[in-house]
Amino acid sequence: MKFDLFATGCFDHLTTSFGIYDDPDLPEEPVKKVSYDEGVAKIENKNNRSIYFVPVDKNIICYKPNSKDIESQCDALLICLRPQAIYDLYFVELKNVRKDWITDGIEQLKTSISNLTSVYSVACISKKMAFLANGKHPYYHFSLKEKMEKFRNETGFRLNICAEITIK
Repeated sequence: MKFDLFATGCFDHLTTSFGIYDDPDLPEEPVKKVSYDEGVAKIENKNNRSIYFVPVDKNIICYKPNSKDIESQCDALLICLRPQAIYDLYFVELKNVRKDWITDGIEQLKTSISNLTSVYSVACISKKMAFLANGKHPYYHFSLKEKMEKFRNETGFRLNICAEITIK
């Protein structure tokens, strides 16, 4: 099946700041949780923009080419509406591990972006961003400019490795 944003009935419409987290007690649950006071990733929405929160992982099922294996995708997609009907896309991957989280997270983000862009045109999207956040490393201090530049060249999306996402 192809990436179908409308196949999931799990959209949340938000206009405030919020957090996104995985419920560790329910690892097979398809819906990522939204919280207004905490989260692995914190969404700062100071201008109260309209944000549509779309849980991707385990909600929008895509299969590997010529296979019945399910692709591992990112956790969420944020669709932000700004004035003059300008849209921004923010893919978000959450991690809570210490080992190989950057490599794994980047691959999940790439897969999700590829799946979306194979079905939908993103030419009219103003901001195209991907965020990788880790609850065990909320403040990542190392520069990964080379990986970030490679990600942008391959996907057309800018990669940020941080736990705070500011909606402007």
